Amino acid sequence: MKNKIYIPILVAVILGFSSCTERIDVELNETYTRLIVEGNLTTDTMAHLFVLSKTTSYFYNQPAPAVENASVSITDNLGNRVQLEEKEPGKYYTPASFFGLPNRTYELQIDLEEEINENSRYEAQSAIPAPRPIDSIGMELNKNFGKEGFWIVKLFATDPGGVENFYQFRVFRNDTLLSDSLSKVNFTDDKLFDGNFTYGIGVAFFNNLRPDQRFRVGDTVVLEMGCITKEHYTFMNNVIQSTSFQNPLFGGPPANVIGNISNGAFGYFSAFSTSYSQIILTEDNIIITE
Repeated sequence: MKNKIYIPILVAVILGFSSCTERIDVELNETYTRLIVEGNLTTDTMAHLFVLSKTTSYFYNQPAPAVENASVSITDNLGNRVQLEEKEPGKYYTPASFFGLPNRTYELQIDLEEEINENSRYEAQSAIPAPRPIDSIGMELNKNFGKEGFWIVKLFATDPGGVENFYQFRVFRNDTLLSDSLSKVNFTDDKLFDGNFTYGIGVAFFNNLRPDQRFRVGDTVVLEMGCITKEHYTFMNNVIQSTSFQNPLFGGPPANVIGNISNGAFGYFSAFSTSYSQIILTEDNIIITE
């Protein structure tokens, strides 16, 4: 008797959902342009790149238009100023001999030749935390995960206690950056190892099933550890959350992630110190877990 009551109701509900289709025309405002800023400052001696572009229509199927002929400079809290040079359309470089110093605050200033959304000047500030040395790194192939296992880059380092510290990790293999997108850069705070030695905590993971993520004997692996600010860490987490899978499936749309650049520009001006450690893989120093 219960089957006779509930089955027709279930069928009616399924048919109701399957028939609820309606064309919706969404009106998009294509006139509200925003500046996009990409770039960061580190303690490495190099030509630091900053890329300026602007937003376009949702249906624009070409790279974002470059913002050319801008005046871009970086000034520290002691008044030292460096002017960036535009070497390609929208790409601005510091001198190759330039580097940031720990415990200083830097201001990025951008003056546009043509206004974007009625603004021609954009500014942002970021401090560089003190670097934390790396004792060493290790490599583990853990075959318990995935079809062919995962490579784990293991960090051995001491975290100073008493203050919050925030880190980001990038990995190079034979001088090629593997962490070449935000989804491949790992971020963490020091809650799990505050004031302690890490004893080989995993800080980067690569799928051995993929040829571009596979390591071999003879490879040189370099780990870059960046000491970042809490604000930078929060921004990166917000970006990852807003661009990853949303649960529940029919939850509200993500909001734009707010950066630290004035006048509503998209992006984040980050400044951080870096530490490095490398290992050349041999049959003896690769840890295999099965």
